[in-house]
Amino acid sequence: MKLYPDRGSIPRTPPVREDGPTIRDKRTIRQPACSFRNHQFGQTARPSTGDSVIQPAGQAGRTARRRRSRQWVWHMTRTDDPNGPPTASAPVGERALVQAIGAMLAQLAPTAVTGSQALAFGDDMAPLPSGDSASILAWTTDVLMEGVDFRTLEAGWEAVGRKAMLVNLSDCAAMGGRPVGSLLALTLPRTAAGSDVLKLVRGAAEAGAAHGCPIVGGDTNSWEGGLVVAVTVAARQEAGGRWLARSAAKNGDRVLVSGPLGGSILGRHLEPRPRIELGVALSRLDGVHAAIDISDGLLIDLDRICESSGCGAILDERELQAVIHADAQRLSRSDGRPALDHALADGEDFELLVTADTAEVSRLVELGMQPIGVMQPERGLFLRGAGGGVRGLQAHGWEHPCG
Repeated sequence: MKLYPDRGSIPRTPPVREDGPTIRDKRTIRQPACSFRNHQFGQTARPSTGDSVIQPAGQAGRTARRRRSRQWVWHMTRTDDPNGPPTASAPVGERALVQAIGAMLAQLAPTAVTGSQALAFGDDMAPLPSGDSASILAWTTDVLMEGVDFRTLEAGWEAVGRKAMLVNLSDCAAMGGRPVGSLLALTLPRTAAGSDVLKLVRGAAEAGAAHGCPIVGGDTNSWEGGLVVAVTVAARQEAGGRWLARSAAKNGDRVLVSGPLGGSILGRHLEPRPRIELGVALSRLDGVHAAIDISDGLLIDLDRICESSGCGAILDERELQAVIHADAQRLSRSDGRPALDHALADGEDFELLVTADTAEVSRLVELGMQPIGVMQPERGLFLRGAGGGVRGLQAHGWEHPCG
């Protein structure tokens, strides 16, 4: 869930709709990089005229333009022939863009995309192939931005660092991986104080160390915009485990969640609890099929499992009542939206969402998971009400606008 509609975003809509979901706007500017050892806190940087890079003070314009040729610039166009000219169509929205990037990378580097376990591009982590299966690492990265994922003045620099690390560790949990190390990259406001930046690094480092994931390197940058934090985490498989993917759900699987949902904007979004030990335990159970962590909302993340697995899901309203967080109830009393709506679409809960064989459900309940629905062959998301009637649900939550 991205939090602040007054910073260029528009509010979420209720989960049951006739039209499509709306998305919120976020603009980015690309910048040149500098290393930890060379960065000077508070370095002045000014945008170059008519260009897409930030030009450090005193740097020649041709140098900034030369940097541009080394950048990854996604031209959001689609072609029937990858070698031909782009057509007028372009992917709109984050999911469409990720699919377009995945299709392109599958042609350019199919081994790197599929990895050791032939996982679909766009999963929570990407295992990289290796000659020794015991040494295969999976990688994940997340970018967090001022005014979208946090407000530094409200949360504090240390809390921002913690969140940046913990959301990546939640991806490890979703794949059943054990984190082993991380990289931290910072794009700093030019006015940032060194003492504040050290607080952020301390927050991230302590959060990582608590889960066996030290920061082993990184990068810094400065610009005239707000704080941007990117963390990359590597994880390994535990003995007897396997990578959990979004694409393995089966018809008839029960859908389960690891904890209560909704209302995280009241404060929980800053303190995710990555379910590392639970994820490792799930990776060792043959009856557990698909998994994802709930970052963008229950509906949209469940729909990602459905899309990857080629099936649909029916959620049970009575079972969902047991996983509505008290924060969702509080938020409902203040904004008038049903607490169930918040549980379905707020996001940033960072609980695990899994599908599993019915024979595995009792074991999963012992591990603290709660059944909330069932997978079915008919595509789409549906809600079975307390009276037994079934209605369709629109998959929505947070989606970065692209295109």
